[in-house]
Amino acid sequence: MRCIPSSGYQRAVVLTLFAVLAFVGPTSGQQVDWTPPANGYPQTAAELNGFTAHTRHLEMWDYLEALKAVAPNMTLGTYGETREGRSLAYAVFGNPLVTEPWEAMALDRPILVLAANVHGGERTFREGLLVLMRDFATPGTEAYELLDEVTVVVAPQINPDGFEASFDGQRGNSWGIDLNRDYIKLEHPSIANYVQNIITAWRPHLFIDGHNGGSRPYNLNYQCPSIIASMPELSLLCDEEIFPAIDAKLEAANMLGWYYTGGNEEEWRVGGWQARIGRNYGGMVNSVGILFEAPRQELEVGARAGYLGYLAVVDWAARNPDRLKDVVARANQETLDMGSAPSGQVPVRQEYEAEDYLVDYYLVDETEAGLDTVQVTGARLMKKPVATQLRDRPWAYVLPRDAEQAVDLLLKHGIRVERLTEPADLTVQAYTVASVTHERQYNHAAATLVEVGEVIEQQMSFPTGTFVVPTGQNLGRLASHMLEVETEDNVVYWNTMDAWLPRPGTDWAAGFGNQDPGPPLVPIYKIMTPTTWASQILDGHR
Repeated sequence: MRCIPSSGYQRAVVLTLFAVLAFVGPTSGQQVDWTPPANGYPQTAAELNGFTAHTRHLEMWDYLEALKAVAPNMTLGTYGETREGRSLAYAVFGNPLVTEPWEAMALDRPILVLAANVHGGERTFREGLLVLMRDFATPGTEAYELLDEVTVVVAPQINPDGFEASFDGQRGNSWGIDLNRDYIKLEHPSIANYVQNIITAWRPHLFIDGHNGGSRPYNLNYQCPSIIASMPELSLLCDEEIFPAIDAKLEAANMLGWYYTGGNEEEWRVGGWQARIGRNYGGMVNSVGILFEAPRQELEVGARAGYLGYLAVVDWAARNPDRLKDVVARANQETLDMGSAPSGQVPVRQEYEAEDYLVDYYLVDETEAGLDTVQVTGARLMKKPVATQLRDRPWAYVLPRDAEQAVDLLLKHGIRVERLTEPADLTVQAYTVASVTHERQYNHAAATLVEVGEVIEQQMSFPTGTFVVPTGQNLGRLASHMLEVETEDNVVYWNTMDAWLPRPGTDWAAGFGNQDPGPPLVPIYKIMTPTTWASQILDGHR
């Protein structure tokens, strides 16, 4: 529930306190209205056991294969394997049916990716997504009819290793790594395959990532990109149009939706802003990345909430295809324009401030007498991203020819990289290195943190084989974020240049003899104006 600001674009969720009380606690006894499957169409293991247990990984595959056998508008395949060798399933639904990304793009319809279970123990919305897949395949259902307007790609289980680690699963994969913090480093095959073979290959206009978390009394919490380096209109589209559609769909089933993650009587806080998080990565590649979270509730109730949430987004996209395509196209064009000029600045640090409007919402307090629902009115919503540090946007970045690990990481994301075929003398900006330290980050013990000193400009000679990364490309936002050394997700931070990163206070200059090499420089240089050179584009398979 929220107040409507003067601009009029925020929506209000109008529910009585009596109705809200029905959502507090385990929601025992709440009736869930599932559409029974048509004759010959399979049920999930969770449906068959009355939602007393989740659908296991192999049971999911049995269900998907049975569904494919009766669904002419569905393709089924794998987009890779996990560390423990489990197959990562994906399905494509459409009318007409497509099997390749280029076919979907040729239809000029929105392409949507629906995913779940990146955290192995977070399974609730996955059950609803599996049921929705059946409705996509069943003629006459609401979901089936939407496929005349959109193409839907479903990746129902990103982290089966974590799911099967124990009866209740675990958050990380088999190594214990949080895969929803791996979207930049791409260290683990489950996320690397998902990014390369689903997100990069299909270039979805929108994707949804289903989790378990959030706050009661809500049945579904949501959030869109909150990293300031992405185009703000991607998130405004969620706030103004997509989230109201979700709320309306949930309200019709006596359910509630609101922002992730939680609050108190003064303010509501949202999730993190790092590019390594799935929904924010979506914004960095000019897609509407949506997080779904399932607060604590009975499995069947939560599965139904997830079903309705996914369905509401697909329904909105089917009714507003040009709106969605236009916003994404503008994000791509703006990215190209910013790099080609170049213009503007690259945000390298940010924080949250309160939005310019106040909101209303509900809290659940646990007392000795039980659970109480409290209505908060006129509170702050702490989700407005604000840059705290900026750097000038270059026309291109230059990396030494021995920075192959860094370049390999860029190529994994689909970022365009060129390589000099002749030596070049270039005027560049460079950062001096003030300090180099290491810190622990998301299960990773030694991320490399560089503090920048001065910014200097100088003429430098670069040999054949030097790498150049133009920012005037569709992934220019992501390229700049990964090549500005002060961001929280850059190639230096993720250890691809550790071996030869110069460190102040060492004898790094000893090999220069009588020459004065000057202060140590970050070995990523910036070309600030359009320049020509002899080069070839790397094909991504060095």
